[in-house]
Amino acid sequence: MRDLGRLLELSGRTKVRVSVSITTNREAVRRLYEPLCASIDERLRVIRALRETGIETYATLAPLLPCDPEALARAAIEASGRDLIGDPLHIRAVKRHGATTRAEGWRVSEKNGFDAWLDADFQAGIIERIERAAGEMGKTFLTGPRGFARLAK
Repeated sequence: MRDLGRLLELSGRTKVRVSVSITTNREAVRRLYEPLCASIDERLRVIRALRETGIETYATLAPLLPCDPEALARAAIEASGRDLIGDPLHIRAVKRHGATTRAEGWRVSEKNGFDAWLDADFQAGIIERIERAAGEMGKTFLTGPRGFARLAK
């Protein structure tokens, strides 16, 4: 929100798109993985506020942390009014190149019983649940390059 004035100024000169990462709907989980980041409620408030100004704003569910997938999808769509973009925690077994989940993320997952969130088959199930929840709201959920391409249009 501190940059709202700048974003509005830029939007008068060019097309502006903002993507806000919402990784989970569980604040306790957010504090484990992202202790220095804004709360989930604050992120949703920012999305709503930017949307109200007319700035094209996306809720990006990435990286997907332990959550209630359906509730996360609903909250993100209600705030943004848009299709969803996202990605699970990156694991080398699935993503051979580029960014991947750092060792700290693996440790937090293992220490707190979230190991399944690092399993490709489990992740696929979570993605399917979010796709289904988004579809019920008339929206889509795309992951990876297909999803993030929405920001480049």
